[in-house]
Amino acid sequence: MKILNKLYFKNFNKILITLFVTILVSLSTVGCQRIIDTIFKEEPITPIPTQEIILYFSKCGEKECFLMEEIREVKLDKELQLILIEELIKGPVSKELSPTIPNSTMVNSIKIEEDLAVVDFSKDIILDQQIPHSSTTEPLAIFSIVNTLTELPQVKRVRILVEGKSEGEIEGIAIEDFWGHIGIQEIFERNEEIIGPKG
Repeated sequence: MKILNKLYFKNFNKILITLFVTILVSLSTVGCQRIIDTIFKEEPITPIPTQEIILYFSKCGEKECFLMEEIREVKLDKELQLILIEELIKGPVSKELSPTIPNSTMVNSIKIEEDLAVVDFSKDIILDQQIPHSSTTEPLAIFSIVNTLTELPQVKRVRILVEGKSEGEIEGIAIEDFWGHIGIQEIFERNEEIIGPKG
């Protein structure tokens, strides 16, 4: 009987020790996994919101040229006014429309002060001849910028600068003359008359 009791307790102790070790290992494994999960936890990726915008590009018929709107969806990964002008510089998606600004142009800065948007372009906007400079193309270029920016509800007026200036010369070309016709001396307001019929 004593021998049986000893064997029983000996086996019982082994079971207890094994159970204890198993619990310890399980706890330490779970604990380590939690620490690893915490260190290497991937933050959930928040999708960048998007918005539909309206841009204005040129379209020429048999007798006249005018601006037509193009709607596209963009990611709001920067200020909306900058997105508008950068998308305008990229040119239209539709083959029926034509670009109004040379695609080599860069936006130096764009600020909104009350209801006035001040956009400063690189010198390419007046030097690059990708788009012929004429009395037809110049108003289309200027009012594609103005009408696109005035799609923003807070913008009523637009000032255009080149390399931070509205006058002076760049490589022998007068900034204020822009493409040699209308010029950019004034502050511009939206021009509905230059927009062509929809559809």
